[in-house]
Amino acid sequence: MVVAQVIGNLQIGGAERLFVNLCNALDVEKIVVILVGGTSGPINLRSELRDDIEVHHVRVRQRSWPRDVWRLSRVFRRVGCDIVHTHMFWPNLYGSLAAQLAGVPVVTSEHGRNEWKRDRHKWLEANVISRIAKARLCVSQDILRMRRDIDGIPSQLLQLVPNGVVVPLRAQVSRQDLVIGSVGRLVTAKDFPTLIQAVAILVGRGAKPHLDIVGGGPERQVIEAAIQREQIESYVTLAGMQTNVADWLARWSIFVSSSVREGQPIALLEAMATSLPCVATAVGGVPDTLEDGVEGIIVPPDNPAALADGIQKFLDDAGLRNTCGQAARKRVLRDFSISSLASKCQDIYATALQSTAASAS
Repeated sequence: MVVAQVIGNLQIGGAERLFVNLCNALDVEKIVVILVGGTSGPINLRSELRDDIEVHHVRVRQRSWPRDVWRLSRVFRRVGCDIVHTHMFWPNLYGSLAAQLAGVPVVTSEHGRNEWKRDRHKWLEANVISRIAKARLCVSQDILRMRRDIDGIPSQLLQLVPNGVVVPLRAQVSRQDLVIGSVGRLVTAKDFPTLIQAVAILVGRGAKPHLDIVGGGPERQVIEAAIQREQIESYVTLAGMQTNVADWLARWSIFVSSSVREGQPIALLEAMATSLPCVATAVGGVPDTLEDGVEGIIVPPDNPAALADGIQKFLDDAGLRNTCGQAARKRVLRDFSISSLASKCQDIYATALQSTAASAS
């Protein structure tokens, strides 16, 4: 089986990291990665792909999409792909059209809630992509419901396929007490100002935690302003974009996700895989990923006091941190490993190929 994996670019982000890990884990004859977006800058995940994976760049622009989609279809033919797997809305659209031109089946993945979509995007979801795709994969029940109820995608096409992460053989840790960490792009969906307020509340109670935030993005100045407003500059480090996230996870004693919107956060899964106790907000696929009181603590979004209370429980109880951290790692090993995801995808590819062959006969 020759599989073409299509995404916009390989900038550092949760969906992109999942994409790279999936490509590396697939056990097929050949994998071809095709990037259809703009350049992703000097720091990206391309170098983390296996050496035997071909990478092509076929940029598709809205102003010249008919020509560009035709070029993309020619690449599908030239590399001899048997099936195409696309990721996120615009690659789903362009990749589906190109796959149809090339005469190969396509499977799409939805990694986020995509609340930015307007009526025209929903029309394209229901009347173009879904008429071509053999299966439409969703990383959480929340996203699956949105695609069905809001985008109008037929239920029979939708499949729940949770994310997967690379699970280290053992958690290599150098935990430092009272060091809290979070990973994510500095965007409004991650709601880091609420996390800043939560740390300020803890400091006001007499605790002395230190918070590391790993990630870059357009909201950095807003977050810096929140830190200054709360007067906790000495308690927070904005580490910027990093490629060595595993080293940061090993340093922390608690992982926190303060998001107001999520699919199924890769950063949370990576933290769980290293036995980190996690405090996360009850958004998107988080409640289906982390069991409250067993594998971590779940709190309401946009609630600094509740977030502070959740962190405080772990700060005060090393035994609870250890118990929840070990349970979290076991959960990832059981349900969210990259090998499990790759196996599920390969089964879906095989079914799509069989369906296409049956339709042609």
